[in-house]
Amino acid sequence: MTDNSKLTRKDLKGPDEFLSAFSQAVAWFRQNRSQALAAVAAVVLVVAAVSGTRTYFSWQEAKATQDLWPHLNRAREILQSPGKADDEKLVNIEQFLSSYVNLHPKNDGTVFARYYLGSIAFTRHNFDVSIAQFKAALALGKDRGVMRFLIRQGLAQALESKGDYAAATSAYHDASTAAIGDLKGQARLGEARTLSLLGKGSEAAAIYREIVASSPDPATKELAETKLARMQ
Repeated sequence: MTDNSKLTRKDLKGPDEFLSAFSQAVAWFRQNRSQALAAVAAVVLVVAAVSGTRTYFSWQEAKATQDLWPHLNRAREILQSPGKADDEKLVNIEQFLSSYVNLHPKNDGTVFARYYLGSIAFTRHNFDVSIAQFKAALALGKDRGVMRFLIRQGLAQALESKGDYAAATSAYHDASTAAIGDLKGQARLGEARTLSLLGKGSEAAAIYREIVASSPDPATKELAETKLARMQ
């Protein structure tokens, strides 16, 4: 069948408008070539500057984090055996970590720095500072792996030591949800203990029974059995 349909001027209006606009743009570029090239060059320079700045800051953050690790390792060693370390060493580490946090408030390494600052404050019985550091670490939203548990457990212990048992119970429960492996039993023991301190013995006993029934750690299970026996 022969196709007798014809394209009218109306049908060609869209393409014509496109070609007309494109032709005008080409003509303008030819007349203003130097201005156009300068504008393109300026855009390229801006993009390069932004990209270069981001790369530089990323490098700075990576280097700062690399410099941080030796101090974190020393802090860990001191906290694991506080009797063997003098206060001067602890003060020096604390000053470095505080400086790091101030210079790099949102860096990935800051969550570790704040965790150890909270732990140092806890060993000095400065529980308000300890609580503030642990909360600030959580607020970063960069806790990963075992740090999800350690920060929450540290916060719970600081709240309990301060005497805020209701908040500590909630924090221990939060820590148990973030725990992996045998660590969950530690958080659940803390939750049961603070519930008992709040006078909620039946709830505490239920948690102890749960630990006895499900904990894979013999020491944790034995402690829960002992606590449960004393409550009966």
